[in-house]
Amino acid sequence: MKKRIPVLLCLLLVCLAGCGTGDPSLALEAGVWQLATLQSVEQEGQIVAHGPGAGVVPDTSVELQLTCKAAEGLLTFSNETNDRTCSGSYRLIESGPQSNIYEITVENTDGMAVVSYTTRQDGGELPTLALQLGDWTGYFALAEML
Repeated sequence: MKKRIPVLLCLLLVCLAGCGTGDPSLALEAGVWQLATLQSVEQEGQIVAHGPGAGVVPDTSVELQLTCKAAEGLLTFSNETNDRTCSGSYRLIESGPQSNIYEITVENTDGMAVVSYTTRQDGGELPTLALQLGDWTGYFALAEML
């Protein structure tokens, strides 16, 4: 019986070590996120802006080089198109193996953000950040994976 206790403790530690927060690429802090598309409620959900290399977008959509980076509760958006930066905060409210959900605040506007996988047409998976802030909904992909 005494020999079984250390073995059981080792098995328990191995099991607990596997119980993390899930896939690290699904964290908001996973890297620099680049805008894919930006939609506006005022424009009935139409794409009003898109990032470089975006697929099919309306002719009225403008290209916008917008990135998002998160670290230690601080969220920073950098718009290289017009050299503007704004910041805010974020807080993880739910974590799971398929997604992470965050509360965000940017320039006194509250919203939500979700990081999960999007299945591409070729069957591969791409970590995706979807955020809703005021009348805007943005979709971002990790810049290093584009």
